[in-house]
Amino acid sequence: MKHPNRSDSRAVARGLAAAALVAAIASPATVRAQAAAHDAHALPAGPIGDRHEIMEDMGRSAKAIGAALKAGKPAEAAAPAADIAAKVDDFLKLFPDGSVGHGSRAKAAIWSERAKFDSIGADLKVKATAVADAAKSGGDVKAASNAMFGDCKSCHDQFREPEPGQ
Repeated sequence: MKHPNRSDSRAVARGLAAAALVAAIASPATVRAQAAAHDAHALPAGPIGDRHEIMEDMGRSAKAIGAALKAGKPAEAAAPAADIAAKVDDFLKLFPDGSVGHGSRAKAAIWSERAKFDSIGADLKVKATAVADAAKSGGDVKAASNAMFGDCKSCHDQFREPEPGQ
């Protein structure tokens, strides 16, 4: 005689095995993305959370520029570059005095060297616009984007704490 719950327990076991397989083969990038999404939800409402969201949007736009160049379609960099340029002013306004901690990776140097921080932001806006213009006109998108990404790196190096564990 067949045990009444045996087929149910086999189905549960198969489901658990499938879930374990998915978890085992999940890429480290997927795991990091899920962790970052979780961390973003832990940020407080207001300037810290808002600037994180803008930076995430700008990061997606930067990746789209890189993907356009890699695909040999530099004209496709115009929209994401214009998106970065359009967000800079709002981003710079999201650093009122004292908006540190609570999951923020902003360094205190933002406030002690505010003119330098704002200058890099203004330069980023100009260079992102140059990327968009080059993409629209058939110019050298790679050179323009390299200059823009240099501003991103400079700002991150000077004004953003590294990710935990780095």
